[in-house]
Amino acid sequence: MNRHKNLMVNYLSSHKSSSPGSGEHTKRKTPTDTTSGSRRASNPPRHGAQLSSKFSSRMSQRKATVHDIPDEVLLKVFSFFGAQDLILVSQVCQRWRNLANDNSLWRPIFLKYAPKSEVEASRAGDFTSVSHLKTTCIRRCVEQRNKRVFRNLRKKSPYTGISQQRDVEKALIDSCVFWQLAFVDASDNEMCIQNDDVSVHTMAASVRWYNFSGQSLHSTKFLRIYSCNPIFFDAKKGCAVKDSPYQRSVLMTFPLKWSSWVGTNKPIGENDTVNLYCLPRGLAIAVWKDGGEVAFVCVGLHLHHLVDRCLRGNSLEPFCPPVPPVLTDDIDSAFGLHGYNCTVQLRTMKQQIWDQQFRGLNCHSNTGGGYAQFILIEPHERQIINKAIVFPWKTEAFKGKIKNACWLDITVIDETGEVFWTVSSLVCSKTAQRAGASSLDFDYCDDNSRSIDFIDEVGKFHLEFSETDDQDMYITQAVLGLTLKAINTRFSSSCR
Repeated sequence: MNRHKNLMVNYLSSHKSSSPGSGEHTKRKTPTDTTSGSRRASNPPRHGAQLSSKFSSRMSQRKATVHDIPDEVLLKVFSFFGAQDLILVSQVCQRWRNLANDNSLWRPIFLKYAPKSEVEASRAGDFTSVSHLKTTCIRRCVEQRNKRVFRNLRKKSPYTGISQQRDVEKALIDSCVFWQLAFVDASDNEMCIQNDDVSVHTMAASVRWYNFSGQSLHSTKFLRIYSCNPIFFDAKKGCAVKDSPYQRSVLMTFPLKWSSWVGTNKPIGENDTVNLYCLPRGLAIAVWKDGGEVAFVCVGLHLHHLVDRCLRGNSLEPFCPPVPPVLTDDIDSAFGLHGYNCTVQLRTMKQQIWDQQFRGLNCHSNTGGGYAQFILIEPHERQIINKAIVFPWKTEAFKGKIKNACWLDITVIDETGEVFWTVSSLVCSKTAQRAGASSLDFDYCDDNSRSIDFIDEVGKFHLEFSETDDQDMYITQAVLGLTLKAINTRFSSSCR
């Protein structure tokens, strides 16, 4: 660059009035020029010489920037970039955006990942729109990915009525999806952290983040959870290419005022090092007792429409699954109050504690309080729990267990086979209000009778379990409640 500056200065200097020996100077000689040297020095320079001098001075002092690089040179540089880099540089400025979207740069990417036929590949350069290939390439790759992934989800589980666990797990693996946890401050700046692990269960997937560096929640305005879906895949290996650009789908957003939340909500569990809090929609946050920074975050994502929510949403709005049509029946007065199936599971992040399916549930009475109640387990139908109700946790450096806490997964199917209610949330067991029960020949210890409760806008669930004198743990009662408002909306009924 200095060499170019010197050439420019020399060029301008050669065109200024200089020593009397030059031909141009002799040609433009004036009466003033015939005087002595001292007389010439005392006369002011011509106006043109002043401009040339100032211009050369500015040229020698000005610093060149990337904006001085011609478009042809930038296109040559951009031709060495992959799709991820082209998308990144297109966000620098409008000029770079236009250049990075040029068809000449996206043609090799299109030919590698997106053409449907050889004829289409041969016509890849015959487009009038400058950025047509980029748009077509990304759309085509997304379509190919989704077609390959959703091929795994053609069958529903006869056990739960939703896509089978192994099929959803394979779909998530094939899509190479990962999840981001975003801390959004008051200025809408996001700090995103990629998930550390994920586990898929019968009815839900658990995603966990535990690699934090002193992250505080007091300055956080929102928490958002995104699924990140790579676009470009290696057809031979069946996996996403390295550093592939990805689309983000927002799964959920939580308005958060942590100081107020902690002041009005108690932890659902704790040990010597962490306090564990349960937020709505299956989000759980643990903070260190010493300092209050985030220890780990986990969320339960129900498998119902999970793959759709991951792949078909966008970064601003979550995917909205289709609403089942409203059903009507003029003959059955109890329409909407019978024929339900319910599957319940208690588990940790990795292992199952207890699960059971209940079929043909009917509500015969006791619809007071705005709920239709369905009895799942009565005291004489007790069921044993073989594992302790406990929540194991870990971070990058520590691990531990929180007693009397676990994940609760619920799927309720109505009589038409449509999903009516889903739950995947962290819950805790508390001392039962009705401590001590006796059923047939079984005596339960009053001090070890506990209950688990969950409630949201669609339904509620209550479970009681007690320990016998032999230290065996049995479930003695389970009750499902569905709001009459939700039933009336689904079946166009008027239950009260």
